Amino acid sequence: MAVRTLFGRVRCDGRDAETIGSDEFIHEERVVEHLLFTDQAVLLPQTFAWGGECRVEVDMNAKLLSTGDEAMEVWGECRFYEGESTSSNDLEDTQPFRFTVPKATVGSLPIVNETRLVNSEVVGQDDWAIVRFGLKNRSAD
Repeated sequence: MAVRTLFGRVRCDGRDAETIGSDEFIHEERVVEHLLFTDQAVLLPQTFAWGGECRVEVDMNAKLLSTGDEAMEVWGECRFYEGESTSSNDLEDTQPFRFTVPKATVGSLPIVNETRLVNSEVVGQDDWAIVRFGLKNRSAD
């Protein structure tokens, strides 16, 4: 059974637009480092909250593929909530994502993927979030 390390960052940038007062923003990044085994999926959840009203939940799954090239598959869903608090269940947008992270070579750059989320209500359309993944598939040594 092969083993590799998924390494990189998950970043959330977002805006909570205010009718009165200043807009509130998030620019937050989290490090991801996890061992992956062939065909064994793992869930690596992330939650970002800001402005007292906005929250993004990222359900990121990953696994090392058995294709012989040691590539990883990353997939999942980003959900954007906006309401009266960061614990609101008022779901505004949901976007799936899926991408492959090939085996890194010397000097290779992280694989970058971006998911955009917006408030679905007419009044709150200036609220948004962007989730960026910058991931590498490294040796587990």
